[in-house]
Amino acid sequence: MGKTTSTIIAILSCICFVCSCGKHEDILFDTPFVTVTGADKISTGMVVDKDGNNLLTELCVSINVSKNYNSEAVEIEYELIVGDGLKEGADFKVQSSCASPVTFKTGTYDMPIRILWYRTPSFDASKDNTLTVKLTKSSIPEMVIGSPGLERTKKDRFVFTKQ
Repeated sequence: MGKTTSTIIAILSCICFVCSCGKHEDILFDTPFVTVTGADKISTGMVVDKDGNNLLTELCVSINVSKNYNSEAVEIEYELIVGDGLKEGADFKVQSSCASPVTFKTGTYDMPIRILWYRTPSFDASKDNTLTVKLTKSSIPEMVIGSPGLERTKKDRFVFTKQ
């Protein structure tokens, strides 16, 4: 094989590689997904003081979408999973403006869920004193709930533990 043939093969290989990279980029970076984390955008859990009164906590629901999916409002639904040691209205309250579904207007990528915590005089440490905020549905059918990839359940829920 001559030098010219080797050069042509090398150039064609590079062209094929570059062309295939664009296809993977479209697949990987155009997958819409939604996550819920602490206000720091990293944590997936928090301890709440049982003696804290009118303590406000904030979660960050983030949609990660390209312009292909963000031309209209996006609605994200979540559910509250309340342990048997907590009671909504007595131990905590979700701000009404943050109730499910959370609506993301065009160009908005982060929305809060604010929860107000109350002092619990009859706290029972032997019960399940957790409150889980779990993402459940999106108005975009192909949206991944949680981080994409092998660990799809990562960041699909946030767990408060009252102690």
